[in-house]
Amino acid sequence: MSDYHGARSTGVTAPEALGRHRADDAGEVVVIVDPFSTGALLAPAFARHGRRCVAVLSGTINERYAAGLRADDFLTVLTAPGDSPHAVRHLAELLAPARPAEVLAGSEWGVNLADDLADALGLPGNARSADRPRRDKPAMMRAVGGAGLRVPLGAPVRSVAELADWLASTRVLPVVVKPVSSAGSEGVHFCADAEQARAATARLLGTTDAMGQPIESVLVQEQLVGQQYFVNSVSLDGRHHIHEVWQDDRFFVDGRPVYDRQVLLDGSGDTQKLLGRFVEEVLDALGVRNGPAHTELLVDDRGPVLIESGARLEGGVTPAGPERATGESQLSLTVERYVAPDRFARRIGRGYQRQRAMTVVCLVAPHDGLVADGAAERLAALPSVFCGSALDLRPGTPVRRTVDLFTSPGHLYLIADDPARLEEDYQRIRALETNALYGYR
Repeated sequence: MSDYHGARSTGVTAPEALGRHRADDAGEVVVIVDPFSTGALLAPAFARHGRRCVAVLSGTINERYAAGLRADDFLTVLTAPGDSPHAVRHLAELLAPARPAEVLAGSEWGVNLADDLADALGLPGNARSADRPRRDKPAMMRAVGGAGLRVPLGAPVRSVAELADWLASTRVLPVVVKPVSSAGSEGVHFCADAEQARAATARLLGTTDAMGQPIESVLVQEQLVGQQYFVNSVSLDGRHHIHEVWQDDRFFVDGRPVYDRQVLLDGSGDTQKLLGRFVEEVLDALGVRNGPAHTELLVDDRGPVLIESGARLEGGVTPAGPERATGESQLSLTVERYVAPDRFARRIGRGYQRQRAMTVVCLVAPHDGLVADGAAERLAALPSVFCGSALDLRPGTPVRRTVDLFTSPGHLYLIADDPARLEEDYQRIRALETNALYGYR
């Protein structure tokens, strides 16, 4: 792994900072590996419960997320010297003086190192496996399919020739082509025919994914048709609490899925129960025993099928939204799982209750351009808009044509007692995007 040099210095070397800290000095220490995206909010949340945090950076980070590192929230920031067993042991030795009580991943980047580090420190974590099924998508599909759960037919390929052989032998079309690891729908291509699949594979191989890693192979899978959902959970010693079940609507731009809106479903209902049971079995198959997970799946006329699962918080979340709608968020529940495990344990099996209707709308820029004057004010004026990154849009800020999560200009949480209010404001947002939010350069 390469060093990341974007972190601001804490003013002292790591051993000095940790050597001065003892567990009985200022509360137990929590190690957060790659605290980016929603994971950047973990350290302040733990601090409110008297826990101090150490940040560990695992390697090259997408610049958009790296800018969110809050070094002052941590006792110190360490950069992992690599991912070899020797490097992990060395990192564990650096951390040992602080007597860390927990290790968890702060983002998708940190999943593997968090597992290794928890094991090296003798702390609770997730089940370790040599093929890394919580990050490597082909390994993920093997583990889940091997447990008797439904996954898409697919295979990893390392060349266009291998792709052609797989298509010829399976006669599967249309297909989805995507990196074997990454996040945010980055690099995902929906291909109607073999020519599109070959072009997508050639376009991806040899480039770098959103995790900053070289794409040496891609995953080709059958394309399924149905309603997409995602489920957020938090686990305690192999027991899983399902907190949020979302209907996930997307549309396609140039054969690539673009986030449209996500609708929080009530905690009860046949679909929610079906998805909850399926996700619990997926987590068991992947060895997720502790901490948060974000699982995406699709339901068709045959039932649920796994798309992918991440052993970390849902990315890009504003926790105030779910807290307003349900009383808790995945972030608050993750912190509770570590600081008050007995209280958290009492939640398991009880589900959640939606107190107000909520929708998250992802902005979609139809072209490259600039944020127009008054864009944020127009959005804030909509009755159901509660919060969201789109309210921070500044006039003149460059925007790119939206083709995935990373090119969306922002998101909005819409909350109301009446779901009809959310639908009306959603339509108004899409209308504003056609003529009032983005200007041309």
